[in-house]
Amino acid sequence: MKKIVAALLVGAILLGGTGCGSGGASDTASQSSPQPVAESDSAVQETGEKEGVIELVYWKSYRVNQDAVDKFNADHPNIHVTAEVFPDHASTLQKIQVQASAGSAQMPNVIQLDTCMTATVDSVAPLLDLKPYLDKSDTLKLDNFYDTFQEEAYVGDKVAGLHVCANCDVLFYNKEIFEQAGLDTENPPSTWDEVIAAGKQIKEKCGNDIIPFAYTGITGDYYEQFSWEWQAMVQSAGGALFNDDYTEPLFNSPEGIEALQFLVGSVTDTQIATLNYPEKGFENGKVGMYMDGTWSINTYQEALGENLGTGLMPGKVESKVMVGGDQMMIVDSKDEAVNDAAFEFLTYMMSEEVVIANSKEQGELVCQKPIAETEVYQEYLSASSSMQVAQSAMDHCAYRARVPWYDEWSQAVYAVCEPCLYGEISCEDALAELESQTKDIISKYQ
Repeated sequence: MKKIVAALLVGAILLGGTGCGSGGASDTASQSSPQPVAESDSAVQETGEKEGVIELVYWKSYRVNQDAVDKFNADHPNIHVTAEVFPDHASTLQKIQVQASAGSAQMPNVIQLDTCMTATVDSVAPLLDLKPYLDKSDTLKLDNFYDTFQEEAYVGDKVAGLHVCANCDVLFYNKEIFEQAGLDTENPPSTWDEVIAAGKQIKEKCGNDIIPFAYTGITGDYYEQFSWEWQAMVQSAGGALFNDDYTEPLFNSPEGIEALQFLVGSVTDTQIATLNYPEKGFENGKVGMYMDGTWSINTYQEALGENLGTGLMPGKVESKVMVGGDQMMIVDSKDEAVNDAAFEFLTYMMSEEVVIANSKEQGELVCQKPIAETEVYQEYLSASSSMQVAQSAMDHCAYRARVPWYDEWSQAVYAVCEPCLYGEISCEDALAELESQTKDIISKYQ
C-alpha cells in the first residue's frame, strides 16, 4: 500500500490544470472563479455529532452550488454541511492523497470529483459502498441512471460513486462558414472521412483566414483532452484500450493507430488543422469545425448565436464519446449516523431540482433517465438544439479505465503521442512506446 500511495502522490503533483474529463481551460472558463482551500488541516472540519447536529464536510472543485447547500442545511436542522472549494480537480485529489498519506483522520465526508479519479480516491481513502443505501432509497436508484453510468458507478464490486452530471465531446461547427463553403448547414460530418472532406472544402472556399478543423487536444494545454479524444476514436473504430480487468493494454492495434493517424493527420497530412490556433478561434468565427466538450455550449451559444451548429462526435464505425463529468462519493467514516447523513445530502444534490439547475447554469448533461424525461428538462432541451444533440450523445458513451493509475497513464498518452503532431515520431512508434510505458505503470500497482 505504501508503494501505491507514493506513486499516487507523484501523479498528483504532476497533474496540472483541471481534472480528467471536465475540460481543461474550457471548463475553467465555464465556471465562476473558485476560492482555493487553505492547505492547513485546520481548514478541514471534524465530522461527527456536535450538540445534536451532524457536521459534514463537502469537497468540490471549481465552484459549488452554495444555494443548494444552504437550502439543504435549512431543511435539515440536524445536519450541517460545510462546502470547501478547490481550484481544480487535481488540487482536490492531491489534498485527499496528502491527508491519507499523513494518516489524518480529518477527511471530507462527501467528495464531488471527476469520475476518472474515483478509483484513485478509493485506493487511499476507502469509499462507502452506496449499494445498500440505494437499495433502501425511495428516490435514488442505480437503475435510474443511463447504462454507462451504472457501469461507471462501480470500483470492483462496490458502488463507489454516482454521476451527478456528465459531459462529453461533440462536434461544434459554424453554420455561416459551412454556408460559405457550400456545405449542408443542418447535417454536419459524422465520420472521419466526412470531416476531412468538409475541411478540404472549407479550406478551398473560405481562404487562409479560416481554420477548417480543430480539436481541444491540440488547442489546449491539458493532457486529458488529447487522451480522451483519442480513446473515444479507438473505440469508434471497433478497437479496445485494455482487456476486461485492465491488466493488458490492447490499444497498440490497427484501430488505435488509425485513430491516432486521423488526429495527427489533420495537421500533418490533410492540413485542415493547424498547431497555430488563435485564442478563442471558434468563438471569434475563425474555425469551421471544432471538437470540444459540452461544458462550452453556453459560451459558444452566446458568441455565435444562430450560427452555432452541433453534431455528434465523428467516428470511424460509429460515434463514441468518452464520458466526463463529476461523481459524488462518500468517504466511509465508520460512523453509521454520519454515513447516513452524508447519503441524505448526496441524495438531495442529485435531486431533480438541483440537477436541472446545474444543467442550465453550466451546460451539464443529465445522467438520470427519469430526470432527463421530465417536462421541465425537455422544455429546456427544446430551446437549445446544441443541448439536444449533447444529451443524445448519452446513447453513445464509453468510459475511462476505473483504475487508480488512470491519471498517470493519461499523462503518458499525451507525452508520448503529442510529438507525432510535430513529425518527431510516427504513430506506430508512439503507440509501441506507449504500450511499453503502460505495462510499466500497471506493474507498479500490482
